[in-house]
Amino acid sequence: MKYIFRGNIVFEYIPEKKTVIQHQVSGVIPAYDYCKMIPEDYKLLGEFFTTVYKHIEGEEVELNNIEVN
Repeated sequence: MKYIFRGNIVFEYIPEKKTVIQHQVSGVIPAYDYCKMIPEDYKLLGEFFTTVYKHIEGEEVELNNIEVN
């Protein structure tokens, strides 16, 4: 499952390892630092991490990508 912000993968959840990794933009900039967010974007980011938490805790949830345009 990925959190994709304006075409860049910011966070990726690896279900097999139950871990979240942060990607980089241009190979050096932490992807989250690259984002300029509005309130709705934070809501979607919260949904991403809530879904990750529920999955780690054993709840059956759909692991769909969240894409912010």
